[in-house]
Amino acid sequence: MVRSSTLLSLLSAAPTEAAAGTAPPLPVPVPEGSWGGLELWQWAGLGVLVAGAWLLGRGVEWMVLRLVDRATSMTKSGWDDQLAASARGPVRYLLFVVLVASGLWALKLPPVAKLGVELVARSVGLAAVGWFLLRFVKLAAGFVEQTVVREEKGGNVARARGLRTQLSVLRRVIEVAVVLIVASLLLLQFEAVRNVGVSLLASAGIAGLFIGLAAQKSISTLLAGIQLSITQPIRIGDTVIVENEWGWVEEITLTYVVIKVWDLRRLVIPMGHFLEKPFQNWSKVSPEILGTAELYVDFRTDVPSVRAELKRVLEQESNGLWDGKVQGLQVTDLSERTMKLRALVSAADSGKAFDLRCLVREKLMAFLRAQPHGLPMVRTEASLAEGESATDAVRPGLAALAGHSGG
Repeated sequence: MVRSSTLLSLLSAAPTEAAAGTAPPLPVPVPEGSWGGLELWQWAGLGVLVAGAWLLGRGVEWMVLRLVDRATSMTKSGWDDQLAASARGPVRYLLFVVLVASGLWALKLPPVAKLGVELVARSVGLAAVGWFLLRFVKLAAGFVEQTVVREEKGGNVARARGLRTQLSVLRRVIEVAVVLIVASLLLLQFEAVRNVGVSLLASAGIAGLFIGLAAQKSISTLLAGIQLSITQPIRIGDTVIVENEWGWVEEITLTYVVIKVWDLRRLVIPMGHFLEKPFQNWSKVSPEILGTAELYVDFRTDVPSVRAELKRVLEQESNGLWDGKVQGLQVTDLSERTMKLRALVSAADSGKAFDLRCLVREKLMAFLRAQPHGLPMVRTEASLAEGESATDAVRPGLAALAGHSGG
Protein backbone atom coordinates (compact mmCIF):
# COMPACT_ATOMS: atom_id res chain seq x y z
CA MET A 1 0.00 0.00 0.00
CA VAL A 2 1.37 3.45 -0.94
CA ARG A 3 1.92 5.83 1.94
CA SER A 4 -0.92 8.45 2.06
CA SER A 5 1.43 11.27 3.11
CA THR A 6 3.69 10.57 0.13
CA LEU A 7 0.76 10.58 -2.28
CA LEU A 8 -0.62 13.88 -0.85
CA SER A 9 2.78 15.56 -1.05
CA LEU A 10 3.15 14.50 -4.64
CA LEU A 11 -0.29 15.81 -5.57
CA SER A 12 0.34 19.15 -3.85
CA ALA A 13 3.80 19.60 -5.32
CA ALA A 14 2.86 18.66 -8.88
CA PRO A 15 1.05 21.92 -9.90
CA THR A 16 3.76 24.17 -8.45
CA GLU A 17 6.60 22.33 -10.12
CA ALA A 18 4.68 22.16 -13.39
CA ALA A 19 4.11 25.91 -13.30
CA ALA A 20 7.77 26.53 -12.63
CA GLY A 21 8.64 24.28 -15.59
CA THR A 22 11.00 22.15 -13.49
CA ALA A 23 8.76 19.19 -12.69
CA PRO A 24 10.94 16.10 -11.94
CA PRO A 25 9.81 12.61 -12.91
CA LEU A 26 7.53 10.90 -10.45
CA PRO A 27 9.42 8.51 -8.17
CA VAL A 28 8.45 4.84 -8.15
CA PRO A 29 6.31 4.12 -5.10
CA VAL A 30 7.82 1.51 -2.80
CA PRO A 31 5.36 -0.81 -1.10
CA GLU A 32 5.50 -1.27 2.61
CA GLY A 33 7.39 -4.35 3.82
CA SER A 34 8.99 -4.98 0.44
CA TRP A 35 12.56 -6.01 -0.34
CA GLY A 36 14.06 -6.24 -3.79
CA GLY A 37 10.74 -5.20 -5.33
CA LEU A 38 8.79 -8.10 -3.77
CA GLU A 39 6.52 -8.23 -0.73
CA LEU A 40 7.61 -10.43 2.13
CA TRP A 41 4.73 -12.81 1.48
CA GLN A 42 5.84 -13.10 -2.13
CA TRP A 43 9.36 -14.04 -1.05
CA ALA A 44 7.93 -16.61 1.36
CA GLY A 45 5.61 -17.96 -1.31
CA LEU A 46 8.50 -18.19 -3.80
CA GLY A 47 10.54 -20.18 -1.27
CA VAL A 48 7.64 -22.52 -0.55
CA LEU A 49 7.04 -22.93 -4.30
CA VAL A 50 10.68 -23.82 -4.99
CA ALA A 51 10.91 -26.28 -2.07
CA GLY A 52 7.55 -27.86 -2.87
CA ALA A 53 8.35 -28.15 -6.57
CA TRP A 54 11.67 -29.83 -5.75
CA LEU A 55 10.14 -32.36 -3.34
CA LEU A 56 7.16 -33.04 -5.58
CA GLY A 57 9.45 -33.43 -8.59
CA ARG A 58 11.54 -36.04 -6.78
CA GLY A 59 8.43 -37.94 -5.75
CA VAL A 60 6.90 -37.92 -9.22
CA GLU A 61 10.24 -38.96 -10.72
CA TRP A 62 10.50 -41.91 -8.32
CA MET A 63 7.00 -43.15 -9.15
CA VAL A 64 7.38 -42.67 -12.91
CA LEU A 65 10.76 -44.38 -13.08
CA ARG A 66 9.52 -47.33 -11.03
CA LEU A 67 6.77 -47.87 -13.57
CA VAL A 68 9.24 -47.43 -16.43
CA ASP A 69 11.66 -49.93 -14.87
CA ARG A 70 8.92 -52.52 -14.59
CA ALA A 71 7.94 -51.94 -18.21
CA THR A 72 11.53 -52.17 -19.51
CA SER A 73 12.20 -55.35 -17.52
CA MET A 74 9.59 -57.12 -19.62
CA THR A 75 11.33 -56.32 -22.92
CA LYS A 76 14.40 -57.95 -24.44
CA SER A 77 15.83 -54.78 -25.94
CA GLY A 78 18.53 -52.94 -24.01
CA TRP A 79 17.91 -49.50 -25.44
CA ASP A 80 14.85 -48.83 -23.26
CA ASP A 81 16.90 -49.71 -20.17
CA GLN A 82 19.56 -47.18 -21.18
CA LEU A 83 16.88 -44.57 -21.82
CA ALA A 84 15.34 -45.10 -18.38
CA ALA A 85 18.74 -44.95 -16.70
CA SER A 86 19.58 -41.72 -18.53
CA ALA A 87 16.35 -40.08 -17.33
CA ARG A 88 17.16 -40.66 -13.66
CA GLY A 89 18.15 -37.18 -12.51
CA PRO A 90 17.33 -34.93 -15.49
CA VAL A 91 13.61 -35.76 -15.19
CA ARG A 92 13.67 -34.43 -11.64
CA TYR A 93 14.88 -31.03 -12.80
CA LEU A 94 12.45 -30.92 -15.71
CA LEU A 95 9.55 -31.61 -13.37
CA PHE A 96 10.89 -28.98 -10.99
CA VAL A 97 10.96 -26.40 -13.78
CA VAL A 98 7.43 -27.24 -14.92
CA LEU A 99 6.04 -27.04 -11.39
CA VAL A 100 7.75 -23.72 -10.66
CA ALA A 101 6.52 -22.20 -13.93
CA SER A 102 3.00 -23.44 -13.20
CA GLY A 103 2.90 -21.94 -9.72
CA LEU A 104 4.16 -18.48 -10.61
CA TRP A 105 0.67 -17.17 -11.45
CA ALA A 106 -0.47 -17.59 -7.85
CA LEU A 107 2.32 -15.33 -6.50
CA LYS A 108 1.39 -12.34 -8.70
CA LEU A 109 5.00 -11.29 -9.07
CA PRO A 110 5.96 -8.02 -10.77
CA PRO A 111 6.86 -8.39 -14.46
CA VAL A 112 10.59 -7.99 -13.86
CA ALA A 113 10.71 -10.57 -11.08
CA LYS A 114 8.49 -12.94 -13.04
CA LEU A 115 10.76 -12.70 -16.08
CA GLY A 116 13.79 -13.37 -13.88
CA VAL A 117 12.27 -16.50 -12.35
CA GLU A 118 11.18 -17.74 -15.76
CA LEU A 119 14.68 -17.14 -17.13
CA VAL A 120 16.23 -19.20 -14.35
CA ALA A 121 13.65 -21.95 -14.85
CA ARG A 122 14.31 -22.11 -18.61
CA SER A 123 18.05 -22.24 -18.01
CA VAL A 124 17.66 -25.13 -15.58
CA GLY A 125 15.38 -26.91 -18.05
CA LEU A 126 17.87 -26.52 -20.92
CA ALA A 127 20.72 -27.74 -18.73
CA ALA A 128 18.61 -30.76 -17.69
CA VAL A 129 17.89 -31.63 -21.33
CA GLY A 130 21.59 -31.36 -22.20
CA TRP A 131 22.49 -33.51 -19.19
CA PHE A 132 19.97 -36.13 -20.26
CA LEU A 133 21.34 -36.26 -23.81
CA LEU A 134 24.94 -36.55 -22.63
CA ARG A 135 24.06 -39.33 -20.19
CA PHE A 136 22.09 -41.19 -22.83
CA VAL A 137 24.99 -40.98 -25.29
CA LYS A 138 27.40 -42.27 -22.64
CA LEU A 139 25.18 -45.16 -21.56
CA ALA A 140 24.30 -46.04 -25.15
CA ALA A 141 28.01 -46.12 -25.98
CA GLY A 142 28.54 -48.57 -23.13
CA PHE A 143 25.71 -50.73 -24.43
CA VAL A 144 27.20 -50.76 -27.94
CA GLU A 145 30.62 -51.56 -26.46
CA GLN A 146 29.12 -54.70 -24.90
CA THR A 147 27.81 -55.65 -28.33
CA VAL A 148 31.28 -55.12 -29.77
CA VAL A 149 32.79 -57.43 -27.16
CA ARG A 150 30.26 -60.14 -28.04
CA GLU A 151 31.07 -59.72 -31.75
CA GLU A 152 34.78 -60.15 -31.03
CA LYS A 153 34.19 -63.26 -28.96
CA GLY A 154 32.02 -64.62 -31.77
CA GLY A 155 34.90 -64.29 -34.23
CA ASN A 156 33.53 -61.35 -36.23
CA VAL A 157 36.57 -59.16 -35.59
CA ALA A 158 36.11 -56.89 -38.62
CA ARG A 159 32.57 -55.91 -37.68
CA ALA A 160 33.60 -55.37 -34.05
CA ARG A 161 36.38 -53.00 -35.06
CA GLY A 162 34.04 -51.10 -37.37
CA LEU A 163 31.49 -50.63 -34.60
CA ARG A 164 34.12 -49.50 -32.13
CA THR A 165 35.49 -46.93 -34.59
CA GLN A 166 32.06 -45.51 -35.41
CA LEU A 167 31.18 -45.42 -31.72
CA SER A 168 34.36 -43.57 -30.77
CA VAL A 169 34.03 -40.85 -33.42
CA LEU A 170 30.26 -40.35 -33.41
CA ARG A 171 30.12 -40.14 -29.63
CA ARG A 172 32.54 -37.22 -29.66
CA VAL A 173 30.61 -35.51 -32.46
CA ILE A 174 27.28 -35.83 -30.64
CA GLU A 175 28.70 -34.66 -27.30
CA VAL A 176 30.28 -31.57 -28.86
CA ALA A 177 27.08 -30.77 -30.76
CA VAL A 178 24.93 -31.10 -27.62
CA VAL A 179 27.19 -28.84 -25.59
CA LEU A 180 27.31 -26.19 -28.32
CA ILE A 181 23.55 -26.19 -28.89
CA VAL A 182 22.67 -26.01 -25.18
CA ALA A 183 25.22 -23.26 -24.57
CA SER A 184 23.88 -21.29 -27.54
CA LEU A 185 20.29 -21.58 -26.34
CA LEU A 186 21.28 -20.48 -22.85
CA LEU A 187 23.10 -17.40 -24.13
CA LEU A 188 20.36 -16.44 -26.58
CA GLN A 189 17.98 -15.92 -23.64
CA PHE A 190 19.83 -12.75 -22.68
CA GLU A 191 19.07 -9.66 -24.72
CA ALA A 192 22.50 -8.18 -24.12
CA VAL A 193 24.21 -11.25 -25.53
CA ARG A 194 21.97 -11.22 -28.59
CA ASN A 195 22.70 -7.56 -29.25
CA VAL A 196 26.43 -8.07 -28.83
CA GLY A 197 26.35 -11.05 -31.14
CA VAL A 198 24.42 -9.18 -33.82
CA SER A 199 26.73 -6.16 -33.60
CA LEU A 200 29.81 -8.34 -33.78
CA LEU A 201 28.49 -10.18 -36.80
CA ALA A 202 27.59 -6.90 -38.49
CA SER A 203 30.90 -5.13 -37.77
CA ALA A 204 33.37 -8.00 -38.09
CA GLY A 205 32.70 -9.33 -41.55
CA ILE A 206 36.30 -8.99 -42.70
CA ALA A 207 37.63 -10.45 -39.46
CA GLY A 208 35.24 -13.36 -39.83
CA LEU A 209 36.51 -13.93 -43.35
CA PHE A 210 40.10 -14.12 -42.15
CA ILE A 211 39.13 -16.40 -39.28
CA GLY A 212 37.27 -18.66 -41.71
CA LEU A 213 40.31 -18.87 -43.97
CA ALA A 214 42.54 -19.63 -41.00
CA ALA A 215 40.16 -22.31 -39.73
CA GLN A 216 39.73 -23.92 -43.14
CA LYS A 217 42.35 -26.56 -42.38
CA SER A 218 40.80 -27.36 -39.01
CA ILE A 219 37.32 -27.62 -40.51
CA SER A 220 38.56 -29.86 -43.31
CA THR A 221 40.30 -32.06 -40.74
CA LEU A 222 37.08 -32.27 -38.73
CA LEU A 223 35.10 -33.23 -41.82
CA ALA A 224 37.79 -35.77 -42.69
CA GLY A 225 37.28 -37.38 -39.29
CA ILE A 226 33.55 -37.66 -39.88
CA GLN A 227 34.15 -39.06 -43.36
CA LEU A 228 36.63 -41.57 -41.97
CA SER A 229 34.10 -42.83 -39.43
CA ILE A 230 31.60 -43.44 -42.23
CA THR A 231 33.84 -44.93 -44.94
CA GLN A 232 36.13 -46.73 -42.45
CA PRO A 233 39.36 -47.23 -44.40
CA ILE A 234 40.84 -47.92 -40.97
CA ARG A 235 39.31 -49.05 -37.70
CA ILE A 236 40.46 -49.30 -34.12
CA GLY A 237 42.59 -52.43 -33.82
CA ASP A 238 43.57 -52.64 -37.51
CA THR A 239 47.16 -53.50 -38.41
CA VAL A 240 48.58 -50.81 -40.70
CA ILE A 241 51.81 -49.58 -42.22
CA VAL A 242 51.96 -45.77 -42.26
CA GLU A 243 55.08 -43.69 -42.93
CA ASN A 244 57.07 -46.95 -43.11
CA GLU A 245 56.00 -47.81 -39.56
CA TRP A 246 54.18 -51.03 -38.70
CA GLY A 247 51.66 -50.99 -35.87
CA TRP A 248 48.05 -51.07 -34.72
CA VAL A 249 45.39 -48.37 -34.74
CA GLU A 250 44.99 -47.52 -31.06
CA GLU A 251 42.79 -44.41 -31.09
CA ILE A 252 40.76 -42.44 -33.64
CA THR A 253 39.67 -38.88 -32.88
CA LEU A 254 38.10 -36.19 -35.05
CA THR A 255 41.49 -34.70 -35.94
CA TYR A 256 44.17 -37.39 -35.65
CA VAL A 257 44.83 -41.14 -35.43
CA VAL A 258 47.19 -42.76 -32.92
CA ILE A 259 49.20 -45.73 -34.21
CA LYS A 260 50.76 -48.03 -31.62
CA VAL A 261 54.06 -49.04 -33.21
CA TRP A 262 55.43 -52.54 -32.64
CA ASP A 263 58.13 -51.22 -30.26
CA LEU A 264 55.45 -49.46 -28.13
CA ARG A 265 56.04 -46.00 -29.61
CA ARG A 266 52.99 -43.93 -30.54
CA LEU A 267 52.75 -42.43 -34.01
CA VAL A 268 50.23 -39.55 -34.29
CA ILE A 269 48.97 -39.09 -37.85
CA PRO A 270 46.66 -36.23 -38.96
CA MET A 271 43.27 -37.39 -40.13
CA GLY A 272 43.71 -36.02 -43.64
CA HIS A 273 46.68 -38.32 -44.25
CA PHE A 274 44.43 -41.36 -44.50
CA LEU A 275 42.23 -39.66 -47.10
CA GLU A 276 44.99 -38.13 -49.24
CA LYS A 277 47.92 -40.58 -49.13
CA PRO A 278 48.16 -44.35 -49.62
CA PHE A 279 48.77 -46.66 -46.70
CA GLN A 280 48.63 -50.40 -46.01
CA ASN A 281 45.85 -51.96 -43.96
CA TRP A 282 46.64 -55.60 -43.25
CA SER A 283 43.34 -56.35 -41.53
CA LYS A 284 40.77 -54.41 -43.59
CA VAL A 285 38.72 -57.52 -44.38
CA SER A 286 40.28 -60.16 -42.13
CA PRO A 287 43.29 -60.29 -39.79
CA GLU A 288 44.50 -63.49 -41.48
CA ILE A 289 47.67 -62.93 -43.47
CA LEU A 290 50.33 -64.77 -45.49
CA GLY A 291 54.03 -64.51 -44.71
CA THR A 292 57.18 -65.46 -46.59
CA ALA A 293 60.68 -66.52 -45.64
CA GLU A 294 63.32 -66.43 -48.40
CA LEU A 295 66.52 -68.48 -48.39
CA TYR A 296 69.53 -68.54 -50.75
CA VAL A 297 70.81 -72.08 -51.30
CA ASP A 298 73.21 -74.00 -53.53
CA PHE A 299 72.16 -75.36 -56.90
CA ARG A 300 72.64 -78.93 -55.64
CA THR A 301 70.30 -78.45 -52.66
CA ASP A 302 67.63 -81.16 -52.37
CA VAL A 303 64.51 -78.97 -52.64
CA PRO A 304 61.97 -81.77 -51.85
CA SER A 305 63.78 -82.51 -48.57
CA VAL A 306 63.66 -78.79 -47.64
CA ARG A 307 59.94 -78.79 -48.47
CA ALA A 308 59.41 -81.78 -46.21
CA GLU A 309 61.37 -80.10 -43.44
CA LEU A 310 59.17 -76.99 -43.73
CA LYS A 311 56.06 -79.12 -43.34
CA ARG A 312 57.55 -80.84 -40.29
CA VAL A 313 58.47 -77.53 -38.66
CA LEU A 314 54.99 -76.09 -39.18
CA GLU A 315 53.19 -79.15 -37.88
CA GLN A 316 55.45 -79.96 -34.92
CA GLU A 317 57.38 -76.86 -33.85
CA SER A 318 55.23 -73.85 -34.71
CA ASN A 319 53.63 -73.73 -31.22
CA GLY A 320 50.27 -72.55 -32.54
CA LEU A 321 51.69 -69.80 -34.76
CA TRP A 322 50.68 -71.59 -37.96
CA ASP A 323 46.92 -71.70 -38.58
CA GLY A 324 47.15 -74.86 -40.72
CA LYS A 325 45.79 -73.30 -43.92
CA VAL A 326 48.67 -72.43 -46.24
CA GLN A 327 52.21 -73.82 -46.51
CA GLY A 328 54.53 -74.24 -49.47
CA LEU A 329 58.09 -73.99 -50.76
CA GLN A 330 59.03 -72.81 -54.25
CA VAL A 331 62.12 -71.88 -56.26
CA THR A 332 61.39 -68.26 -57.08
CA ASP A 333 64.68 -67.05 -58.60
CA LEU A 334 68.08 -68.11 -59.92
CA SER A 335 71.30 -66.11 -60.07
CA GLU A 336 74.77 -66.92 -61.36
CA ARG A 337 75.72 -68.24 -57.92
CA THR A 338 72.66 -69.22 -55.89
CA MET A 339 69.09 -70.44 -56.02
CA LYS A 340 66.41 -68.62 -54.05
CA LEU A 341 63.72 -70.55 -52.17
CA ARG A 342 60.56 -68.93 -50.83
CA ALA A 343 58.64 -70.52 -47.96
CA LEU A 344 55.00 -69.41 -47.86
CA VAL A 345 53.08 -69.78 -44.59
CA SER A 346 49.82 -68.43 -43.13
CA ALA A 347 48.88 -67.16 -39.69
CA ALA A 348 45.83 -65.84 -37.86
CA ASP A 349 47.19 -62.28 -37.62
CA SER A 350 50.22 -60.21 -38.50
CA GLY A 351 51.91 -60.62 -35.12
CA LYS A 352 51.85 -64.41 -35.32
CA ALA A 353 52.91 -64.24 -38.97
CA PHE A 354 56.05 -62.29 -38.06
CA ASP A 355 57.03 -64.76 -35.34
CA LEU A 356 56.31 -67.71 -37.65
CA ARG A 357 58.50 -66.30 -40.43
CA CYS A 358 61.40 -65.90 -38.00
CA LEU A 359 60.93 -69.48 -36.78
CA VAL A 360 60.86 -70.87 -40.34
CA ARG A 361 64.09 -69.05 -41.25
CA GLU A 362 65.86 -70.35 -38.16
CA LYS A 363 64.79 -73.98 -38.55
CA LEU A 364 65.39 -74.20 -42.32
CA MET A 365 68.83 -72.60 -42.00
CA ALA A 366 69.78 -75.15 -39.36
CA PHE A 367 68.54 -77.91 -41.67
CA LEU A 368 70.54 -76.56 -44.64
CA ARG A 369 73.76 -76.34 -42.63
CA ALA A 370 73.47 -80.05 -41.90
CA GLN A 371 73.16 -80.93 -45.62
CA PRO A 372 76.27 -81.65 -47.74
CA HIS A 373 75.20 -79.19 -50.42
CA GLY A 374 72.74 -76.99 -48.58
CA LEU A 375 74.46 -73.62 -48.31
CA PRO A 376 75.74 -71.76 -51.41
CA MET A 377 79.23 -72.60 -52.65
CA VAL A 378 81.54 -70.37 -54.73
CA ARG A 379 82.80 -72.22 -57.82
CA THR A 380 85.94 -71.42 -59.83
CA GLU A 381 86.71 -72.91 -63.25
CA ALA A 382 90.30 -72.93 -64.66
CA SER A 383 91.27 -73.39 -68.35
CA LEU A 384 94.68 -74.29 -69.92
CA ALA A 385 96.34 -72.16 -72.53
CA GLU A 386 97.21 -73.72 -75.92
CA GLY A 387 100.36 -75.92 -75.71
CA GLU A 388 100.55 -75.71 -71.91
CA SER A 389 100.37 -78.84 -69.80
CA ALA A 390 98.51 -79.16 -66.56
CA THR A 391 101.84 -79.35 -64.66
CA ASP A 392 103.09 -76.09 -66.15
CA ALA A 393 99.82 -74.39 -65.34
CA VAL A 394 99.92 -75.49 -61.71
CA ARG A 395 103.64 -74.86 -61.11
CA PRO A 396 103.45 -71.01 -60.65
CA GLY A 397 100.75 -71.38 -58.10
CA LEU A 398 102.70 -74.04 -56.17
CA ALA A 399 105.79 -71.85 -56.17
CA ALA A 400 103.89 -68.90 -54.85
CA LEU A 401 102.31 -71.05 -52.16
CA ALA A 402 105.72 -72.43 -51.14
CA GLY A 403 107.20 -68.95 -50.93
CA HIS A 404 104.33 -67.75 -48.81
CA SER A 405 104.74 -70.71 -46.45
CA GLY A 406 108.49 -70.18 -46.15
CA GLY A 407 108.00 -66.52 -45.34
